[in-house]
Amino acid sequence: MMQGARQVVIRADASRSIGTGHVMRCLTLARILRGHNVLVRFVCREHEGHLCDLVEAAGFEVARLAKDSTDHEPYPGAPAHAAWLGTSWEDDAWLTEAAIGVQGADWIIVDHYALDARWQRRLRGRTRRIMVIDDLADREHDCDVLLDQNFFADGRDRYCGIVPEHATLLLGPSYSLLAPDYEVLRRRTSPRQGAPEKILVSFGGADHQGLTRRAVEALLSLEGGPPSADVILSSAAADFAAIREMVAGNEAIRLHDRVASLAPFVLNADLAIGAGGATHWERMCLGLPALVITMAENQRQIARQLADQNLIRWLGDAAHVSSANIRDAVEAVMREGLDPLWSSRCMALVDGLGAQRVAAVLGAGPAMDVSVRHAELSDEGLLLEWANDPLTRANGYNPAAIKPEDHARWFRARLRNPLGCRLFIVETIGSVPVGQVRFDDRGGEWEVSYSVAPEFRGRGVGRPMMEAALRELGYEASTIIGQVKPGNVASRRIFEALGFMLRSSDPTRLVFERR
Repeated sequence: MMQGARQVVIRADASRSIGTGHVMRCLTLARILRGHNVLVRFVCREHEGHLCDLVEAAGFEVARLAKDSTDHEPYPGAPAHAAWLGTSWEDDAWLTEAAIGVQGADWIIVDHYALDARWQRRLRGRTRRIMVIDDLADREHDCDVLLDQNFFADGRDRYCGIVPEHATLLLGPSYSLLAPDYEVLRRRTSPRQGAPEKILVSFGGADHQGLTRRAVEALLSLEGGPPSADVILSSAAADFAAIREMVAGNEAIRLHDRVASLAPFVLNADLAIGAGGATHWERMCLGLPALVITMAENQRQIARQLADQNLIRWLGDAAHVSSANIRDAVEAVMREGLDPLWSSRCMALVDGLGAQRVAAVLGAGPAMDVSVRHAELSDEGLLLEWANDPLTRANGYNPAAIKPEDHARWFRARLRNPLGCRLFIVETIGSVPVGQVRFDDRGGEWEVSYSVAPEFRGRGVGRPMMEAALRELGYEASTIIGQVKPGNVASRRIFEALGFMLRSSDPTRLVFERR
C-alpha cells in the first residue's frame, strides 16, 4: 500500500489544439496510483475534443470546467501556450480551488503548458505538494517534483533557475508514463532484424497535418506493392474516409479506428512510421525501430538527439516531408535490413516501469513499506549513478567523481566477497529502488554506510531503509558503527533514532556505535 499520497488531483486538458497526450499519460499514472489505494480526481476543461467522458469511463471522477468563450488578452510574461487554457489563469485557479474543495489534496499534478508558477502558488493552499509534468522548460514553476520524461543531454540544466532548489527532478525516459501492458509485453519482445515484414503507421488519433495519408501513399507506391501494415487513425480525423478508400481492396494494409492500446500493434510490427512525442518511448520500450516525422517545434530537439544516438531515423518536420521522402526511407530500410542492435539500443533506454517509479516518489514517506535484496551485477550502473550524485559526493569523505572503471573493480570485488561485505538494495513493494545500504566487516565489527536515491531525498525514507537493512543483516554483527560528517544532520538523526550512540568525534567526523 502506498503511504503519504492518499488524495491526488490531476489538472490536465485535451483539445484539438492541445491533443490528447497530456490527459492520456496522466490517466496512465492515475491507474497506477489507484492500484496503490490512492483516490485520484481529475479537473479538466471542456474544450472541443476534450476527453472527460473517457476519463470517467476509466472510473475517475472529473470536475468539468466550462469552456470560456471570452477572448483573453495575453498578460505580461504569459507562457507561450497561454491561449490553450481558454480562460485567464486566475479564473482557472479559482475554479480548480473550488473543484478541489476545502478538504484539499495530498498532491496536485499539473500537466498543462499554459500554467506556470503563478497558478501553482495560488493552489498551494489546497495541497501539501505539487508535481509538474513538463518538457518545454520555458516558464517558472513552483513545484516539489518536476517530471520531464524526454531525452535531453542537458536535462538538468534546462530547469536550472525555473524550479525551486528543493524540487526533485525526475528526468529522462526511465520515468516515461507508459501503460502497464508495455512492461508486460516487453518480456515477449525480440530484436527486429532483416527486411521488415510488418509496418505500423501511427501519428496520433487526430493527425491534423495529414501525415498518415502521406505514409499510406508512400506504402502504396513501393515497387512490388506494400508490405503488411497496420494504420491507426481516428474515424473523426479529416483523412479517415479518404484513406479508407485508398486501401479498399488492398489486403496488405489494414486501417484501424481508435484502439484500446497501441502496445499490441507496436509488439507485432518490425518498423514504425510515426510522430515524435510520447510515442517515442512506447516504441522504444518494445524495441521497435522507427522512421520519425516531427509534428511540433518542441519535438525537434528530442528527435535530433535520438537520431544522433542511432535510436531513430528522423525524416524531418511535417511541413517538409513528402510521401516520396517516406517511400525512399522505407525502401532504404527494406534494402539494408534491420540491424538487431537498433532494437537493443531502444530497449536499453526505456524499460516500461516509469509510471511505477513516479508513483513511488509520490508515495514516499517515513511509513512507506520497503523490502531488501542483495545487490546483483545488473545494479552496477545504478549504484555508480547514485555514488556520483553531487550531494552524495559532498557528504562523502572523497568529493571527487568516481570513474566507471574504478567503480566496476570495487563493485565486483564486493559482490565476490559475501563474507566481508553485505551490499543491499532497498526497494518499494513495487520493486522501485529507493537506495542502498552497505555493511563492511572491519574485523570484529561492521561499518554501515548508506545513500538514498536522489528522487527520494527529503521524504523521510532513510530511517525505514536502514531499519530494513539492519533486520536483513540480523545477528551476524555484535557491533555496528557508522561515520558521519558533523554537518550531515539528517544522517545523525537517523543513527540516533535507531539506537546508535556517539562513540567518538573530531572536527571532520562523528563515529556512532550500536551493540
